[in-house]
Amino acid sequence: MQYKYKAIDEQLSIIEGTFEAVDYDAARRNLRENGWQIIKLVETRGLSAILNRKIVTKVKYESISAFCSQMAMMVRSGANLVRGLEVLKLQLEDKQLKSVLDTIIQGVDRGESLSQSMRDCKGALPDLLINLVAVGEESGNLESVLNSMAEYYHRENFIRKKVQSASIYPAILLTVLVGIIVFFMNFLLPEIMGMLTENEQGLPLITLMIINASQFITQYGIYLLTGVILLALALYRLFKIPKYRYYLDAFLLRLPILGSNIRNVVVSRFSRTFALFLHSSIPIVPILNSMETIVGNEVSRLAILRVREQIVKGEPLSLAFGQEAFFDPLVIQMMSIGEETGRLEEMLEEVANLYDKKVEIGFSRMIALVEPIFTVIIGIFAGGMIIAIALPIFSMATGAQ
Repeated sequence: MQYKYKAIDEQLSIIEGTFEAVDYDAARRNLRENGWQIIKLVETRGLSAILNRKIVTKVKYESISAFCSQMAMMVRSGANLVRGLEVLKLQLEDKQLKSVLDTIIQGVDRGESLSQSMRDCKGALPDLLINLVAVGEESGNLESVLNSMAEYYHRENFIRKKVQSASIYPAILLTVLVGIIVFFMNFLLPEIMGMLTENEQGLPLITLMIINASQFITQYGIYLLTGVILLALALYRLFKIPKYRYYLDAFLLRLPILGSNIRNVVVSRFSRTFALFLHSSIPIVPILNSMETIVGNEVSRLAILRVREQIVKGEPLSLAFGQEAFFDPLVIQMMSIGEETGRLEEMLEEVANLYDKKVEIGFSRMIALVEPIFTVIIGIFAGGMIIAIALPIFSMATGAQ
């Protein structure tokens, strides 16, 4: 099988390439024997393999947090790992995690390490979790790593829930708005169309606009819907390209309210993940390499990339980050204090906790603003439709008198 890799060599340079190996373990072993730090290692698949590949559902962060917490308790108690995993499986309600545990139990029972058994789940578990479990096994610090991961995924789940909560109300109101428009165009307007068009009196501009819009949607609605879907797919593919993804992320960061919330989420995730890596005794440069794919924002990813280049050249961490406008002065100041006192991990955890609170407050404010804005929008659409019907009816009634 052929594998594609991204790694750091002995000169701390990032190298990429492909090579042949019997299986994943052999590929990983070959890279480690070269003395390289693995960033990414994936199997390259042909068309037939892609078509036959099983779709894997990722385990929810909430379930991962509970799994890590209970695994840490088992490791602390010194219980047999296979027996502990079997007991843990009986307590779970998440069917996807149960399926994952079946794979892990089989792997551990065959003599594989916990991290390798987790890797056998083929994408159901995050790479970050698997890699740090491997670090914990190698360093003998597995319990501490699992506790840290439990907290990390608890906070990530919290942020995702906040984002989902902020999206529910606008989604409901948007559905209501679409329903009102569909009802008006398909049921109400056709009933009174004849009366409005047969009258020789001129129709108001707003009425003509709605009638023309209704006729256009009736005749070309399927083409319009197809065009919207194709445009959405094209934009989705376009924004997968880093250059255009950067433009989108930069635009979103400039938006009022939403931009500050996105920045707070990224800084919180960055700080907590950085502290987690430091707790696992991973060097700074490999940490920054991994952080590129974790932050989830192209603007911050490029900032981290530039910071890494400065650190490789010998620049102190706080000074390198201080040159990037993306990171607030508070973050830089806390980094500087952490470097001076040797408590960088603790300072970053404090930053993460602070920005978690900012995220909670920010999303609460955004929800509070979104509700009246969407209510006004629905009122404008509904009111406009009512006025469009009422004006010609009032005109006809006045003319009849």
